[in-house]
Amino acid sequence: MGSRSITAITIGLFLILIAVYFGSDSYNIIQNACQTIGVSENFYVKSALNFIQPNEAGQKTPDTGSDLKKAKNTQLLLTPEELKLYDGGPNSKGLYLALLGEVFDVEKGAQHYKPGGGYAFSLVCICRKDATRAYITGDFSESGLIEDVSDLDSGSLASLQDWLSFYKEEYKHVGKVIGKYYGKNGQPTKELLLVKEKMNAVTENKWMEKMNNENFPPCNSEWSKEKGSKVWCTKKSGGVDREWIGVPRELVIQGKDPRCVCVKNYGPPSSDPNSSQHNDNGDLDHPQLREYPGCQPTSNTCSVSHP
Repeated sequence: MGSRSITAITIGLFLILIAVYFGSDSYNIIQNACQTIGVSENFYVKSALNFIQPNEAGQKTPDTGSDLKKAKNTQLLLTPEELKLYDGGPNSKGLYLALLGEVFDVEKGAQHYKPGGGYAFSLVCICRKDATRAYITGDFSESGLIEDVSDLDSGSLASLQDWLSFYKEEYKHVGKVIGKYYGKNGQPTKELLLVKEKMNAVTENKWMEKMNNENFPPCNSEWSKEKGSKVWCTKKSGGVDREWIGVPRELVIQGKDPRCVCVKNYGPPSSDPNSSQHNDNGDLDHPQLREYPGCQPTSNTCSVSHP
C-alpha cells in the first residue's frame, strides 16, 4: 500500500471523526475541502464521505428520540365542553377529572368515578367539569359544583393542597382546562396565582408551626392553690424528645396568646446551626422571647403568675 493510499485512509478516518463530533451539518464543508486539495475522488475518502452524508443533502437525520420525548410530554388543553367528553360514559373518550384547572386521567379508579361507580352520586358530575370548590365545601349540588374558590380563606384551601397532592401521586396528569385558571395557551391566570399564593401561605404557616414546636417545645406546667403556677423544662417536655433541656421563656407572636416554651441556652442558634461565630447561648437572642419576671435566667424551673 502506497503512501498516498495511507494518507487517503488517514484523511477518511479524520473526516469521520470530524463528522461524529460536529454532526451531519459538516458534510458540505468537508466535501468542498476534499475537492480543493484533490482527494475527493479517492476510494477511501469517497467511502468516508458517503458514510457521513445525510439522508438528504442539507438535511439532518430526524432525532427520533427527541420526537418521542416531545410526544410523551405533550399536555392536553381542553375547553370545558371538551372535558365533558371524558365522563366515563358508554360513548366517552376516557375518564378525566379536573381540579384547579389540572386534568388527571382517573381511568384506573373507574370503579369509583365512572357512572354507577362508588362515588357516582357526586363524582360523576366532578368528572364532567372543574368542580374544585366542592372538594373544599362538600357541596355537590349543581350550584356547588363550580371552580371558583376566590372567596375562601387560606385555612379552607389547606385541604385543596392535599387533594392536589393525592391526584398527582395516584393518577396521571394529562393536561389543563382552559378557563378560570389557565388561558388558551396553557398559561396560568391571575386567579390561579392568587389561589396558589394563599395555598403557599398555608404551607409556610404549617412549616413555621412545626419548626417552632421543634425549636421551642412547650414547657411542662402545673398549678396548685398553695404554690400557684410553675413551668419547667426537661429533655421531653412538650412531647419533643431532644438532647438539651432548655430554660423557660415566654414566646410572644402577634395575633396569638403568649405561651411558655423551652429554649436551648447554649451553642449556635437554630436558625444557623453550623455557625462557628456565635455567643454560645442558643436561641436566647430570639426577638420574640421574654424572660419571666422574678425567675433566674439560667433556671429550668420558674414560678409564674400564669402558666
